[in-house]
Amino acid sequence: MTTGTANAPGSSANLGPGFDCLGLAVELRCRVEATLGDDWVVSERGKSFEPRSADYVRRVVVDAIGRPAHLRIDNEVPRSRGLGSSAAVMAASAAAAIRATGREPDSAELYQLVAAIEGHGDNAGAAVYGGLVAVTAGSVRSLELSPDLVFVFGVPDEPLKTQEARHALPDDISRVAAARNVGRMAFVVEGLRTGDEEALRRAGGDEIHESHRNPLSPLTAELIEVARSGGALHAGWSGAGPTAFAVAKDPAGVVDAMERTLEGRGRVMVLDVATSGWA
Repeated sequence: MTTGTANAPGSSANLGPGFDCLGLAVELRCRVEATLGDDWVVSERGKSFEPRSADYVRRVVVDAIGRPAHLRIDNEVPRSRGLGSSAAVMAASAAAAIRATGREPDSAELYQLVAAIEGHGDNAGAAVYGGLVAVTAGSVRSLELSPDLVFVFGVPDEPLKTQEARHALPDDISRVAAARNVGRMAFVVEGLRTGDEEALRRAGGDEIHESHRNPLSPLTAELIEVARSGGALHAGWSGAGPTAFAVAKDPAGVVDAMERTLEGRGRVMVLDVATSGWA
């Protein structure tokens, strides 16, 4: 039987005001070995099972190669924590399955496959292309990122399902709130590009998703607050949470503040930016 392998990074979406638009790839990797077969088998964490037809891993492989496969998954990305686990698994699975057919996938193809199932492209773009990306209407652009910035993540033990976090969002927001968020979006992109500390500080306070999700995970909101008091230039929800991200130049105070707040209920990670996406 023919086998293919691939990997893809985790990611932090939104980065505050960039709801469904911004994604940052981080060095947590999902590795997949795909073998063509006559039936479906997924093996992960010592267990094997047949994925349901609605399972996103099965769907992306069907879309990619149109046939069953055996998938062996080794995923470093915590699930249901807002670190892009599903996008990483799908990108790596699709790429490995395509390689198992003897063909080399391209990034544009993988992005379309993953984004179509994800429903939005921020995590998909980061997983496929790496680095900092902006997405809109099926298009992806890589953005500049200051090398002076360090990214810290407070990851609670308690998961939060993406679907639950999505349901917390209102169908409409006011024009005034939307305008404020557009301004914050400009400031966060410029701050990430240049390392401008004042721009990053002005980018906080999202009104599209974070303010509505805070009641779902008060610990996330607390992590954001203590990160700022510990010296973070910018902080917010990582994707749909419950992980909180923070941007700093000297992360020591941020790490200490997050660790004291978690009190053993999670972990703090300082993660490198994944400058390359799938491989």
